[in-house]
Amino acid sequence: MVLAGCGHAAASGTTGTASTAVCANAARVGRLAIDRLNLLHQRRFSFPAQITITDARNAQAVARALCALPPVGHRTFSCPADWGIRYRLRFAVRPHWLRPVTAAATGCTLVTGLGSVRWMPHLYGFWRVLGKAAGLGHASFTTFAGTPRT
Repeated sequence: MVLAGCGHAAASGTTGTASTAVCANAARVGRLAIDRLNLLHQRRFSFPAQITITDARNAQAVARALCALPPVGHRTFSCPADWGIRYRLRFAVRPHWLRPVTAAATGCTLVTGLGSVRWMPHLYGFWRVLGKAAGLGHASFTTFAGTPRT
């Protein structure tokens, strides 16, 4: 199992506080950059590691889906194996990029960068929304978690 850093650093040209930037500006988001981090390189993917979404409606749908996720709170988790698959999501509200959000596709599937840590139970369909926005067709959690390398 991997313990990966879930923190985030503000990139140059970013604005807003981590706790409010994406959710407070979800309706104004105009662009989204997605970067996959494959820390162990033990998984394969059917799509590129970097995708830019320039359609504002799609980028806004992803922001709203993230903001709808429940906070972790004081839950106790028993997490599946963590293969180190993370997605760094950077939303733009002209002319600035907001602080990045990190979504884990394996392990406990937590989201950081929205203030309180959020949890992505599969029933919320976040991965489906992200896949549609990225033009991946019928994407699901499995699409973003990848498949084992043989």
